[in-house]
Amino acid sequence: MGIIPALIQNELADCGDIAVFTAMCMCWSGYLSTHVSMMDLLGETRFTGKAILSHTLGGIVAGMSAHWFYTFFYLLQ
Repeated sequence: MGIIPALIQNELADCGDIAVFTAMCMCWSGYLSTHVSMMDLLGETRFTGKAILSHTLGGIVAGMSAHWFYTFFYLLQ
């Protein structure tokens, strides 16, 4: 089916890993498909690099935030 169920089944990933992976991938999903075409359409291709950099940093922050939120809520149980 996919790599994620296989990782969980083989105990190579847990719920915290899935939370981090999901947060980062949701932020990074718009990398080239969105920004390059959008900046080209607007005639502002000079901002493409900055948009990609902001997505990169946003994905890292999203992954770190997901990890800490998961840890916090796991400790509350």
